[in-house]
Amino acid sequence: MYGVPKNLDLTNFIGKTLIQIPLGEFDIQFRFQPEGWISVEGEWELVDPDGAVVDRSMENADRPAYQVHRLLGQEVSAFTVDAPRSFALKFANGLVLRVIDDSTQYESFSIHPGNIYV
Repeated sequence: MYGVPKNLDLTNFIGKTLIQIPLGEFDIQFRFQPEGWISVEGEWELVDPDGAVVDRSMENADRPAYQVHRLLGQEVSAFTVDAPRSFALKFANGLVLRVIDDSTQYESFSIHPGNIYV
């Protein structure tokens, strides 16, 4: 599927705590407790409460350091959908994780449970 659907329902993530952020060569995963995870193969941004981007996806060789660890132990308080471009999870500490569908050719992300692939 291409494009974030406007009816994407992320209610299941409200109240869940981010407990792990596994890094892969071509993806980053956000694992929540109780069960749930988002695997991102495309673009993502971490935005602070003032709207500044404090971390984002980039080539491994270009990355000085990650800041996304600031989400660990934080509970999801809200979500927004900006179809067909992105969705965002807001965390209790005010940080926002925005996941962007940036490819018509490749999978940008998947959401579980739900087996949603975009």
